[in-house]
Amino acid sequence: AKAQAKIQFNRQKKLDKIIQFASTKEKITNDEIQKLLRISDKTSERYLKKLVLQGKLQKFGSTRDVTYGILH
Repeated sequence: AKAQAKIQFNRQKKLDKIIQFASTKEKITNDEIQKLLRISDKTSERYLKKLVLQGKLQKFGSTRDVTYGILH
């Protein structure tokens, strides 16, 4: 349980970092998040999808040219 709580805390820190980064730019990409957090493509995708589902980011475009922006 303690390890799970730590994982959850670290994940939330990364999600907060994505939101903070997104608020400084008009749009962000999966590649930028991978470099920012030093995470894999799939992990970055999961984090971005989670933030979209939470209503914190909006997804623009489709497939190859997807970008994300902050919802105001």
